[in-house]
Amino acid sequence: MIGQIDALSTGDVDLSKKVVIRTDDEIGQLSDKFNQLVERVYGMTVYKKVIEDDTTLEGVYRRFEPDPGFGHVCTPMLAGGHTIGVAQMRFAIDANGAALDAGMSKKLFSANTYIEQSISVLEAKRLMATLRESAMIDPLTGLYNRRFLQDHTQQIISGVLRRKTQIGLLLCDLDYFKQVNDSYGHDVGDLLLKQTSQTLRSAVRDSDIVIRFGGEEFLVLLIDVCPGDSMAVAEKIRLAIEQMKVTINGETLRKTISVGVSEFPGDTDGFWQAIKYADVALYQAKDQGRNRVLRFAPEMWQQGEF
Repeated sequence: MIGQIDALSTGDVDLSKKVVIRTDDEIGQLSDKFNQLVERVYGMTVYKKVIEDDTTLEGVYRRFEPDPGFGHVCTPMLAGGHTIGVAQMRFAIDANGAALDAGMSKKLFSANTYIEQSISVLEAKRLMATLRESAMIDPLTGLYNRRFLQDHTQQIISGVLRRKTQIGLLLCDLDYFKQVNDSYGHDVGDLLLKQTSQTLRSAVRDSDIVIRFGGEEFLVLLIDVCPGDSMAVAEKIRLAIEQMKVTINGETLRKTISVGVSEFPGDTDGFWQAIKYADVALYQAKDQGRNRVLRFAPEMWQQGEF
């Protein structure tokens, strides 16, 4: 027993070295209780290592999913003085509200012990998820940024290919945006970018993705569209920006936008190549006078200008 106590103090628990119970007296009972304690500590140690390997918070939470029942006990999960979650434990009860399982109190105590062991891991994973999410959000507009696209491209592509649909890629660029910064200052330019972002977000579905691609350039991903649908949405965006008004010190500022359109995998089986095609079409739209939508065509690429 002394050897096992030493092992517990160092975290080196070996269940194969249980205390051998040779008598039914107090020493035997003590040995049995000690073996139960060792098993519980070992279980918590293994459990903590397991949830550390879970990739998401949802994966950890699913380990707490209880069997259906009628009674329940809720346990707050506290970290740093704040509640980061609540664990609900449900169990069958009789007509008087008592648990049908006579050993429920011990089980609840054991469950609470596991929850306490989980809190530090849950909080660490929550903070990591928050940091990852914040790194993918453009702080000015609140839209996703290029990093989001880089990290989630495969997931987006896989879903579309599985459903045998298309992604419409709309590369949008505000016309003569530099003039706004030069004439009114960067604060007004930032205000224009914010309002443009809101207008873009309002012009598409919740399932579509709007990304600040860089500067005054935005990339809109239309998820699960039919071939040709992208042009109609692009024109809707163009009109919405044309009608948008930004008021600065009593003066109304209006801008236009140019949009290049391509579709994946309709135009190419390379996703980033499809973005390049949309960029080529955007370049042509700018070259042809701005404030217009232009669909990529193979001859644009064959001109050898890109």
